Amino acid sequence: MAAGARTAGNPGEYAYVVEAVYEGYLCHYGRSRLLADPDRDLALLAGDLFYAIGISGLAGLGDPESVGILSDLIRVTAELEARGDRDAAEAVWLAQLIALSCGSDESHGGLVSALQCGEPGAVTDLAEWAAGTADRHCIGRAFEAAREAIDLRPRNS
Repeated sequence: MAAGARTAGNPGEYAYVVEAVYEGYLCHYGRSRLLADPDRDLALLAGDLFYAIGISGLAGLGDPESVGILSDLIRVTAELEARGDRDAAEAVWLAQLIALSCGSDESHGGLVSALQCGEPGAVTDLAEWAAGTADRHCIGRAFEAAREAIDLRPRNS
């Protein structure tokens, strides 16, 4: 999701970063799109490598704000996965992609924290923030494509 003003100067590099981090996430919590049925230890190691590739790519772009956004994404979704809360993890993914693409605002961090704490309505509030921010920045189509691409429903083995 490199359609917003923050990422428009180098959309290919940002898309590469997001894909690497997403593949890392899938190796840890889902099914890799690149590795054919790795054993669990290999999948975890590969996931760590993909995370590192993504964060390193951002560091190479000289974008410390985005490093923080994606680092928070990795940390918060790990906590949510440990709790078995896929709906919340999906909301964080979309919100962090919007923050990466369009920028964060004063309410974004509070909404992520509320979701992390399991506050009632936090998933809906964060999802509404992401959709509203995408609309304000005129990237609604890219947002819908990202929402469809980030499918965190449990996969059949």
